[in-house]
Amino acid sequence: MIIRRTLIVISAVIVAAGLTGCDGMNMNPFAKGDQVKQLTADLEAARGEAETAKKDAADAKKKLAAQQKRIDTLMALGPDRLKKLHYPTKLTLGQYTGGADLDAQPGDDGIKVYLRPIDANGDTIKSAGSVAIQMYDLALAPTKTLIGEYKWNTEQTAKSFTGGFMAYHYTFVCPWKPTPPANSEITIRVEFTDYLTGKTLTVQKLCKVDLPATER
Repeated sequence: MIIRRTLIVISAVIVAAGLTGCDGMNMNPFAKGDQVKQLTADLEAARGEAETAKKDAADAKKKLAAQQKRIDTLMALGPDRLKKLHYPTKLTLGQYTGGADLDAQPGDDGIKVYLRPIDANGDTIKSAGSVAIQMYDLALAPTKTLIGEYKWNTEQTAKSFTGGFMAYHYTFVCPWKPTPPANSEITIRVEFTDYLTGKTLTVQKLCKVDLPATER
């Protein structure tokens, strides 16, 4: 449509130029010169619009071709393609998950969580996803058991991964909010929402923390 409108504009400019030529003998020469300049400018603008429309049409055609290629690839994998991919089916917490001394002073300053997403083969994998961690002191009144909540989005979670010799896990540090708990036994609950499947997996652990002497 843009190209058609542009061609109409060009045709109109050409016709107008012809008509101007016919009446040229009766026109002020300065007015004729201004009109020619305007017609020339309109013609150049119309040509520019035509080139832009042509380029936009070519870009759109390329995008459609790329999208169709991706669709064809997914269709070739079949409806059971997720079964051929690696994604977490459960979570485990490292044995050192628990109280963490972050300032080299007596007493823990929070919780450190070592999280491992496990696939169907029992292997730890670096899976994209978001994480939410809650800390509970179940010795408190039912309405006050939640003593801390922490969240990481997909980008933040990716930066928390450690992969190497004897270390292949996500590490999350959860400082007290705002003071140490009243009791030394804390329940940690971790939620991992997998980016690929959209499923949320959970795991929890009861751990002991070292409270400062004034909090014992």
